[in-house]
This record gives sequence, structure tokens and C-alpha cells, in this order.
Amino acid sequence: MDIDRVRYFNTFAETGSLVRASEILHISQPALSKALKTLESEVGLRLLESDGRGLKLTDAGKRFRDETRPLLTEWINVSKKIRDLEVWKPSRIASFEVFTTYFLGHLLKFVDLENLEIHELVPGRMEQAVADGKVDLAITYNPVPKAGVDFIEVAKIKMSVFGLESFRSKKFTDLPFVIPLMPTEGAPSKVIGLDGWPDHLFERKVKYRVTMMESAMEFCREGQAVAYLPEFVVQLHNKRVLPEFRLRELKHPLPDKDCKQNIYLVRRHGNSETSIERQIAKSLRALT
Repeated sequence: MDIDRVRYFNTFAETGSLVRASEILHISQPALSKALKTLESEVGLRLLESDGRGLKLTDAGKRFRDETRPLLTEWINVSKKIRDLEVWKPSRIASFEVFTTYFLGHLLKFVDLENLEIHELVPGRMEQAVADGKVDLAITYNPVPKAGVDFIEVAKIKMSVFGLESFRSKKFTDLPFVIPLMPTEGAPSKVIGLDGWPDHLFERKVKYRVTMMESAMEFCREGQAVAYLPEFVVQLHNKRVLPEFRLRELKHPLPDKDCKQNIYLVRRHGNSETSIERQIAKSLRALT
């Protein structure tokens, strides 16, 4: 199906007149009529019918107009989109909300990014986005193996249980946890929670499940729950809130050695290291 004939048809559909459509398209009226008849043959539908001395759309023609109009608009805009991308080439970084909410300000102190796109994706999907070329790099501490990507370990972060001071007197088994609603799919370890807690080793009392990291932090700030969080997140959080809302590290049964999480950069397989990648790695190491 020739795209110009589809464009001619939609121009006629908008004007309702062969004369007016031919003027807009800068082609002769006979050439336009011939193009419309050819289009009908191509699609195998009768798109136009006589209406006095003119033509009007059939029901099939109206449906064809409605279906092709948005596709035609996309096609016409393809070259503009490509030109825009050539002018504005963003660095596309993916991570989940733990990093994008609290790490972004820290990242910008180390990384010289003229144009930046932040994609908030859960583990598994971020690796797929890197493999598909939809993002350039991803940051994760819960890697999910995926064909087409490489994992580069760049730092370790400390994890712990945090909550308000009022929870210090409670037993671990009585602590009400808020945890991510969406589990990690495809992780090689038995750690299935997005927050990295080893539920298969130490059961905890889960009271709340949330999608957004900031929702979990609000439960913690209000004294309704505790959470298993990266230490750097809590440190950055505590700098932004009043003293009464600052979170404290709480006792828990997880050994210190198991509270260390590796941070990985996810790179498309076969790609070489870039200066942006080195800068991001440096910013991540500065957290530890």
C-alpha cells in the first residue's frame, strides 16, 4: 500500500472535495481520482461512492480513515523524530526507585550529563531494556540474568533495618515491615523481595506492601512501619527531614556479612566502557 495514496485519501476525507484536495496536494484532479481508485484496489474495499456530482466516504471508507489517520501522522513525523534525536541524544539510565528517588542528586554531582533520561524499571525489566537498546545503562543491586547484557560490579552498599527511635525497644519479630509490592522475577538467588531481604532465612512480620519507595518511607516517617533499606538512602533521607522524622538503624538477626549488597552496572553485551559509565561507577563508590 503506497503511503502517498493513503495521504491523498485522508486529505480528501478531510476536505470532502476532489477539487479542494487536489489544490492542497498540488496534483491534478484526474491524477487524484486515479490514485484513489488504485487505493481501493489495493485494500480490496469500496472506500468512496457517488454523492451527486461528487464523492463521499462509504462506511468502510470512514473506518479506513479512522484507522489510517493516526498511522499516517506517525509516518509523517518519523523524519522529524529522527532529526530531533540527532540533535538531542540523551544518556538513558535505568534503575528502580530506591536509586532514582534518593541517588539522583548525588549522581549529578559526579556525572556530566548534558541530556538525561531516567527510566524507573524493576529488576528483570531493566536488564531487558538494556538488551533491547532502549536504555544505555542500568543500576541495580538485585541483578537478573538476561541474554545480551553484562554485569559490572562497581561497589558494595550496606543494608539494614531502619525505623523511628520508638521501635528500638521492640523485638525483631514484633517489628511491622513495609515491603515492595512487586517481587523480583528471575533472580538467581532465593532472595525474592525487591528490597533484598532473605525471607527464606529470616521470616519477618509484613504489615504493608507498597509499589513506590517513597510510600514505604512515609510509613517509616510516621512510625507505622520499618523497612530494610540501603544505608545511603537513609542518610540522604535524614538530611532532608526534621529530627523527629529521622530513621535509626534497628537490631535484626541478619549477619553483618549478609548485609552487604553488590551494586552493578548493567551494560549491553559487546559494548565497551564509556566515560559516562566510569563517572557513574565513581559516584556509586562514593556512597560506601
